[in-house]
Amino acid sequence: MNSIDYLEAFLDSMSRRDVDGAVAHLADSVVLHSPIVSSQFEGKEKVGSVLKHLLDVVDQFTPKLLLRDGANVVAVLTIIVGEDVIDAFDHIHLGDDGRIESMMVAWRPLPALVAVQQILVPRLGGQAQELVPLDRPRCS
Repeated sequence: MNSIDYLEAFLDSMSRRDVDGAVAHLADSVVLHSPIVSSQFEGKEKVGSVLKHLLDVVDQFTPKLLLRDGANVVAVLTIIVGEDVIDAFDHIHLGDDGRIESMMVAWRPLPALVAVQQILVPRLGGQAQELVPLDRPRCS
């Protein structure tokens, strides 16, 4: 496979909700920088677990556009979870063999991101967050 083939196969597997197929295109030492937690996920097994939980939560994962500069690719995606529509922008770095070495994920809008974070993070063993209204008393 040439380097972009792994990425395209990964995105196709994600859109078909095929976690095993997606994980097959990750480097063993893959690193995922997620928008829902501050720490990163490292290694194929850990990132695969995150992908499994993500696909358990999302209703639709649709790749829209790939922008490439050498080993760096930006994937533009639409993710739907219930009534929330998320615009996702993933910066993906490909290894020499074409497998995905790292992913830095950015999602918008913030309310949809928080809604998904509240569902997904507890499944990953973390604590859900919430948006704080402006009229809420602030800590001093």
